[in-house]
Amino acid sequence: MPALARVIVAVVSFGLYGVMFGYVLSSGVGVWQTVQGGCCLLVLWFLQVFYFGRPSTSLHSLASYAVLAVQACLALLPLPQFGQSWIGVPSLLAGSALLVLPPATAWIVFGVIVAGSAWVQALLTGSVLDVAFVAVCGAVVALAVYVLTRLITELPEARVEPGRAAVAGERSRFARELDELLGVGLATIESKCAAVCKLLVEQPARARQELGDILTIARHALADVRLISRGYRQRSFEEEFRTTESALRAAGVDVRIELDHGELSRHVRTLLVAVLRTGVVNVLRLSSLKTCEITIRQASDTVSLDIVTDSQVDRPGMPEPAEDNGLDTLAARVAALGGSLVAGRPGDRRYGLHLSIPVGRERAQDGGSTPAGEHDEPVPRLTNRFTTALMQVVCCGFVVAAVLHLLRLTHDPTEISTSVGYLMALLLLQLCYVSRPATPLHSTVSYVVLVLQAVLVYLPLIQFGPHWVSIPGFLAGTMLLVLRPVAAWAGFVVVVASVGWAQTGLTGNPLETTIATVITGLITYGLTWMVRSMTELRATRQRLTQVAVDQERRRFARDLHDLLGLSLSAIILKTELAAKLLTAEPRRADQELTEIADTARLALIDVQLVASGYRDLSLDEEARSAESVLTAADIDVRMELHYGELPVEVRTVLATVLREGVTNVLRHSKGANCRITVRQDDDTVLLEITNDGMTRSAEMPSTGSGISNLSDRVTTLGGELTTDLNPDGTFRLQARVPV
Repeated sequence: MPALARVIVAVVSFGLYGVMFGYVLSSGVGVWQTVQGGCCLLVLWFLQVFYFGRPSTSLHSLASYAVLAVQACLALLPLPQFGQSWIGVPSLLAGSALLVLPPATAWIVFGVIVAGSAWVQALLTGSVLDVAFVAVCGAVVALAVYVLTRLITELPEARVEPGRAAVAGERSRFARELDELLGVGLATIESKCAAVCKLLVEQPARARQELGDILTIARHALADVRLISRGYRQRSFEEEFRTTESALRAAGVDVRIELDHGELSRHVRTLLVAVLRTGVVNVLRLSSLKTCEITIRQASDTVSLDIVTDSQVDRPGMPEPAEDNGLDTLAARVAALGGSLVAGRPGDRRYGLHLSIPVGRERAQDGGSTPAGEHDEPVPRLTNRFTTALMQVVCCGFVVAAVLHLLRLTHDPTEISTSVGYLMALLLLQLCYVSRPATPLHSTVSYVVLVLQAVLVYLPLIQFGPHWVSIPGFLAGTMLLVLRPVAAWAGFVVVVASVGWAQTGLTGNPLETTIATVITGLITYGLTWMVRSMTELRATRQRLTQVAVDQERRRFARDLHDLLGLSLSAIILKTELAAKLLTAEPRRADQELTEIADTARLALIDVQLVASGYRDLSLDEEARSAESVLTAADIDVRMELHYGELPVEVRTVLATVLREGVTNVLRHSKGANCRITVRQDDDTVLLEITNDGMTRSAEMPSTGSGISNLSDRVTTLGGELTTDLNPDGTFRLQARVPV
């Protein structure tokens, strides 16, 4: 499609400059002046097509400003010399100004150029009709070339891989929620295990109390994992509340839910669900929790959500609910919709959360991401609505120009009113059917519209003869849109030829009318088809973006559940066992506590692994962190790092592989040595992690963000990830990625 747009721009501008050159030839100037004028027009056409019409051209660079200045000189300086023959040349300059200059300045310059051409025309002829005709035609051509050229540059961008920024936003949210919901709890479990070990003999009652705290934290952390992982799977509004009720009842909480609301917009439902999820996660952090009331009520144009519990004391080791950063973020989103979110304790010391939001607002600031690069342009992108509006303005401009031309031919009220009626009918068909992006072009109705346009174009020719005024370009453009390619171009040629033949016997200029028909037809076809293509591509891009985000959510839910679900379940079981062994077998209880602390520490590493796996990582920082962690675990580490500048994707994947490899060393190895090597050759980079102390019975992770998942990520980059366990207990993980 960009190639088609370039062809249309080339033909349209060549036709316009060709007509202008014809005027120069017929103006009676000398040969040298004619050559000068022709050279200026040729350079102008070249700049328009091969500079501004290139998709790779940076329209807002210093080079573009320089080219615009050259174009201005070539379009404006010859105007006093050629006068009337040159009056239409500045129109394309106005279109280029819209392309290059900042929006506010561009439209001012556009208006100045169009008004200046009209003023020159007034000085030349003094005819009001001539002035209006020049102004309308110049504005229409400038807008058409502007839209076509902008679409040339934006269509390729609409085809790029969708969803990068949206997925990046989801990844950041994953990392934030993991750190907030699970990081503190797991760290608290590890520290409390060390405290319980010291209290086992001297203060068994206090040790049992601490074990109860550990058990509560672990259960709530497991509930947090389930809530987060389930929360990123798409469910209906009612399913959200059923899931919430199930999670609270599983935690031993008596839940009462009351829903009294009407039809809610998607934005309001999305925000209610987000507040509900975060509120319930905070509820699960409370100790002595027995009851929870969740109420949604709608009164007139406001909907409210209330979450109230009977708990008075927070869960040990967890932050105050009112200080939860998740609620701070949600409060900003609620405020963007004109609502309010209040969280804290009312006077009776019960934890409460109250959301109030107007239901009439349709626009939500719900953290959606903008496609990469959306805010980097000096001027906004062409939206579908704005492009369609410009296309409609161009079509209306063609009709206005035709009416002005009609007024120059005849003053008969009957001819004028009838011809205007035909023109308005043509315009309505064009705007209300042919040029609508959602119109099915290859349908029976489209063929009927094509026949009606043909009648409206040629019937005035039969009625008015020499005073025939119509817009056959609409018919020619519609043929290109509706008919199959061979028939379409054959029909286009027939329409253009018939217009030239008809004008041969009339008082008009056959060549000029023929060129005008070609230009109008191509502009009509090009604008309509490009706007339809842009609309379809953007709709497809939005769907693909949503698919990409949903895939990332599912992958996150899977990784989170696979990595942390088992660890937290093990902590709960071992804590219950340690509580039973506390007085009967204190030594074994101490052993279980040590294993609980180790499991919590590894689970915390898993939290960091999942969170970091969704961000761009630094290989240097990851190597330093790996060395520090392994050294703290009394493992002798040897690092050999020999690599240069790596692409972001390669660096991130290798850093993730390094982190997973180190996690496996800590989790599965009983050895004392580990060697980490990163070596870059000409076209590949190799990461190798070798450690001892492994056995054949050691269970290596194969799901989630483990070896299998990392192998998929390495393979995506065209690389290969391999593992090898030798009989002597030496384990090697090797990732080779092309650069």
